[in-house]
Formats: sequence, C-alpha cells, structure tokens
Amino acid sequence: MRKHLVMAALLGLSAAPVVAQQKGTIEIGAFDKYTHYDKSFGTLRSRDNFEGVGGRLGYFFNPRWELELNGSINENDTDTFFRGFTGVDIYYYPFRLRMNFNQKLGDNSPVSWLIGAGPAYNKYGQGAPAPAPTFKGSDWGISGMTGLRANLTRWFALRVDGTIDYIPSPNNGKTAVTSQGITATTAPSHNTNLGAEFGVSVLLGMCDKGKDGTTISPTSASIRTGGTASFSGTATSCGKADVVVYTVSGPGAVSASGMYTAAGAGTATVTACGRSNKMCSTATVTVTAPPPPPPPAPPRTLSRCELTPANSSPRIDQAVSYSVTGYYSDGTSAPLSGATISAPGGSMTGNSVSWSTAGAKTVTANCGNGISATATADVQRFAIVVRDSAFFNVDKTVIYRTEDQTRLNAIAAVLKEHPDIRLVIDGHTDSDASVKYNEKLGMARATAMKAYFAKQGVPVDRMTIILRSFSECKPVASNATKEGRTQNRRAELNEFGNTQPGPADASCKEAGRERNP
Repeated sequence: MRKHLVMAALLGLSAAPVVAQQKGTIEIGAFDKYTHYDKSFGTLRSRDNFEGVGGRLGYFFNPRWELELNGSINENDTDTFFRGFTGVDIYYYPFRLRMNFNQKLGDNSPVSWLIGAGPAYNKYGQGAPAPAPTFKGSDWGISGMTGLRANLTRWFALRVDGTIDYIPSPNNGKTAVTSQGITATTAPSHNTNLGAEFGVSVLLGMCDKGKDGTTISPTSASIRTGGTASFSGTATSCGKADVVVYTVSGPGAVSASGMYTAAGAGTATVTACGRSNKMCSTATVTVTAPPPPPPPAPPRTLSRCELTPANSSPRIDQAVSYSVTGYYSDGTSAPLSGATISAPGGSMTGNSVSWSTAGAKTVTANCGNGISATATADVQRFAIVVRDSAFFNVDKTVIYRTEDQTRLNAIAAVLKEHPDIRLVIDGHTDSDASVKYNEKLGMARATAMKAYFAKQGVPVDRMTIILRSFSECKPVASNATKEGRTQNRRAELNEFGNTQPGPADASCKEAGRERNP
C-alpha cells in the first residue's frame, strides 16, 4: 500500500504544473509529528511517546517569504523522572512562529526548498491524577526548520520538514518541578528537541499561470542614429493584465512607455518583461548611421531683380502695392524684403505708393550690389467735367436738357461702381441779380446736381462730395449777350483725388461788371 502511495506521489509531481505562490497566498496544512525529546522529563523511548499531530497556517508576503504559525500536540509518559513514580502522563503543546524563505529548485520545478526560524512556545500539562507530582507549565525557546514542499497540483502539495527547538530554560529544570523530587542528579539547564514533520498543505489564492506570458510588438525595427521606434508590450499574470517593464541593451535608451531612441549605430535589443510574471519577450533594433551630409552648395549671387507690378494705371486716389523679387545665379528666386523702393513725387506707405497728380510716374527698387529694377505707373484722373452740359434756365435749379441728363446718367453708372471717387460740384450763375444772391443760386445748382445723382441710385450719402458756389465770378462766356449768359448758368463736376480743393470765391466785384442789356 505504501509503495502505491509513493508511486502516486511521484506521478503527481511529474504531472504537476509549474507554479509559484504569490503575494496573498495562504497555506493551510496538517502533519504527523515525530519528536526526539532532549531530557524532557525522561520520557519513555517508545513510538507512542515520539509521535504527535499538528497543523500550520502561513501567509506569503511575496513568492519567497512566508510567515507561518505551527502547532502540535504530543501525549507522553515519563520514565521514572519523579522518584517513586514509574510513569506519569504529560501533554506537550509546542507552538512556533517562523519566517520561512522559499526557493524553487529550478525554474520549471514543482519542488521548493524552505528554511525558517522564529520564537517557540511550549506548554506542558499533567495527565495523571493525585498523588502524582504537579508539573504544569510552559517555556520559551528558539525554533528552526528546513524542508521541502512538492506541489502535486496548483493548490495541493506534500511537505516534509525537519525541526529543531532550543529551550534555554526548560520547565522541567525549574524549582517548582525539581522540588517535588526527581531521579536526575541535576536538573537539565537546557533542552534541544529535534523533530520531523510529514504532511500536506492546501494553498489558497494560488493562480493558474498556464496562460501567463509577455509579448512585444513589433519584434524588429530599423532606424537611423538619433531616430526613434515605438514598441508596445502586453503581459498577463494569473489571468490578469500585468505591468510591462522595458529595458534595452545596446546603443540607445527606452522610455517607460516603450519608446526607443537610438544613440549610435549597431544592434540593440529591447526587452519587455511582466513585473509580476517575470516573463519576457525581446525585439531587435538595427541602428544605421545617417548618410553623410551633401556637399555645401556654392554661394549664390543676385543676378537681377524685378518690381511687381511692372506697369499699372491707378487713379490719383488709389495706391499701388509693390513687391520685389530677386533672381539668383543658382536659378532660384525669393522675395527681397531688404530692397528699398522710391517713387519721386509719390507718397510712400510701406511698399505702397500713391500720387496726387496725374501722368506717367516711375518707381525704382534698389536691390543692392548695384542692381535695381523699375516700374511705371500711368496715373489717371477720372476727369468728370460737365461743362456746357448741365445748364439751367434763368433763376432756376432744374436740369431740364435731355442731353445733360443723358451725360449725367452715364456718369451716375460709373459712380455707383466706384463710390470711392471723391467729387467737387461747382455751381455758377450769370451776372443778373446781385453777387450775394447769385452765390446762393450757384450753391442751389450744385445741390441740384447732387440730388440728381441720388435719384439715379448713386450712394451720395456715403461718398465724399464737396459743393461750392462761385456765383457769377467764373464766367465761361460774356454776360453781355444772351448766348453768353446761357453758357454761364451751369454746374461743373470734377474729381479731386488726393488734392483737397480750396474754398470757392464768390465775392467778385459788382462794379463795372457786365449786365443784361
């Protein structure tokens, strides 16, 4: 039968999974205890006096360190320890609190070696009735152990331990016991008890590590010196996600997130390991030196420059924005922000030029190194002059002639498209009536022309329009004839651009002026 049990245990070990206890594992066990007592009441040397039973309870702080409480009970008979008594029953209750170190015997072995030490407390009790001597009590000592744990399954294990208890001041050497009369010449000063424990353990909280593993992706990469490669890893411990820790060997460094940075040419190995499962995967990084830099380009020189726009036809109230482009000996071009632009007779605002007079203008860009560019601007005056076109009857302000209206309608169409045009409307009269009266009449005729434009849809309220009256002071014909006076009863329209028109002069002398005959 015993042979069959041994064979079953060996088969269980050969099929046992590779497991390791982890933090939080609880070990509960029971065992058969065999003890060799050193001078402990002179116990009888029989099998019954050496055997006992016990149990253990342990807690793992990590895969290697376990705090274990061990206790057992033994019933013994003394061998004429007390004079006159051949045998007296006693009960022996040893308890031990040990810190055990666990070490697996190989990475793939189900067997672990244990060694531990800690305090021991021994309780004695008398089992015989009076008149047997009284020797109940306890003592303290130091306990040590070493043994083997063999996992048959993930949670069930066999355990064999050897123990030693050193008791520096045993109870059976104390006066309360020896004063009752003992057969020994001198009381024992210390006891050293040796023991062996054979039992089983149940490991609670053990996990199935059969699916544990760590992966890294990608498994290879090729980059240049100073470049980076990103790796991602996954790890599983006891069926749960594990923290991945990255390390590197070879040129470069790797961050906690798996970003590898190359430091020099060569081959580096990035390793991803599970913090708990201690399983790792690797990736290879081939780092190549960067190509040599291209030879320096020959220095380029400025060949020519251009001023844009080269030709323009602005009105006198419009600015032209210029840009300068440089063309180089290597065939490239680029804006020349350092070029200076000049325009004689023009008004400069940054790179924009405007003119207050009409005509052909020249703009020059000095590009440096004796290179320059020019542009021309044909400044236009939008000469709106309605002389001999808008005429009025005597002492009237109504534009009545069809041909005048036709011309004003054409001008109105232009003004609607260009409301930014600035206008001056001058009203004139013949020499009838007084100069003072004619000044008011001339202003009324200028206002009438503005009102006419408004009726044609011109946004006169948003335009710059200056109204002036010259009364009879600027005739275009002689007031001595009817025909001349007809030509003088008029309104003139002009664009003034950037040159502000001066005030009207309607205070000409009345004395000696021509009168209506």
